[in-house]
Amino acid sequence: MTTERKRISKIPVCQHNTRQLPRQADGDAFFQIFTGGMRAAEPSKGQWHIEPVLEKGHPCSKGFMSTRGLQAFFAQHGFKFIAFHRIGWLKGNYYSSWSPFIPGETNHMQGPADLWSHVAGNITRARTQGELRSLTQPSRDQIAALLDNRTDAERLARSISLSLRSMDISVEQIAEFYNEQLVNHMTSGILDGRRSSSTLDQTLFAHVHSFFMHLGAARDYLAAFCALRIGKDPQRVDSFARLTETLRQEHFAVDGLLQLFQARNYFRPKPTSSVKLEVSGWMEEVTDLRNEFIHRRPYGDRFIEHMGFAQPVDSTAGLYRYIRPIVLKNTEEDVQDVILRHYREMTGLCHAAAVASGNNISMLTLTDADIVSVELEGENSEQSAGAK
Repeated sequence: MTTERKRISKIPVCQHNTRQLPRQADGDAFFQIFTGGMRAAEPSKGQWHIEPVLEKGHPCSKGFMSTRGLQAFFAQHGFKFIAFHRIGWLKGNYYSSWSPFIPGETNHMQGPADLWSHVAGNITRARTQGELRSLTQPSRDQIAALLDNRTDAERLARSISLSLRSMDISVEQIAEFYNEQLVNHMTSGILDGRRSSSTLDQTLFAHVHSFFMHLGAARDYLAAFCALRIGKDPQRVDSFARLTETLRQEHFAVDGLLQLFQARNYFRPKPTSSVKLEVSGWMEEVTDLRNEFIHRRPYGDRFIEHMGFAQPVDSTAGLYRYIRPIVLKNTEEDVQDVILRHYREMTGLCHAAAVASGNNISMLTLTDADIVSVELEGENSEQSAGAK
């Protein structure tokens, strides 16, 4: 017995009311990001606005201030610099770049995530250059297969870069949360240290968790990269803990990265062994903190971490800072200050490690010979150009 399936008529798009979705006009903005929810914007070269500043009960942007004056102003009031942040819109598309402060460096435009991306890209270029040039009208799948057939060094360098970039994003989003909460407290007039929470708190908890997760991932990929350099299998020696178990004193004489770790006191002799090492110094501290929030409890678990507050820095000048507590060893600290300290240590380490690796850290540039496939906007099919 058969039954005829009832035919469903096509439901049309409703046409009663049409409104275009708003998009930002083309433009860009350049910020310096500071702790406590403060930031500075540069609407014109060398002239900075600071924000938010309270005036007549409203959060405002105040300018202009020179670059040198800006740095002295924030230092005087105890705000710490985090990163440069450039954002913009082009043909409706949003873009963003984040360049963290790198301890000991004067040029911060090339962060550690960039340097490790360059390391990976230059290794890839050396490996694939000959094969790419031999391809005639390669398909997307052929190109993908060739590029994805990475060596361990490529894979690990790329993984370090991606983990560091994810760490950057976590710090960026925490700073964004602080700025928004400071503006909210100014708008509502709650500036006397009274604690409050909001539905956005869960986003802060998530970004703090992500920060420690991605820092730990970058640490372990860097350890595996070191293991590869001293002839160990990075599939087996795939974490800083396993690298430490594997190391012996003779390894430090043959590898610059291990010498860098040793100079930063990341290892000490193991008391129960004459040859083995254990993790020490900052690496031990941040590993324990990472394990705290990845394995033992999530940030936001303690009652005191549920609420933040704004406190005066200079109320006469309209300056306040936002604080969000974190409980560490029964002591209350500001979570952004804690994150920033470990962020600076990790960015400084990974920047120095990229330089000390001996790999090519120059920015990858493309020539005509490197272009093997071009897809033109508006075309339905891929057009390929064979490499010369």
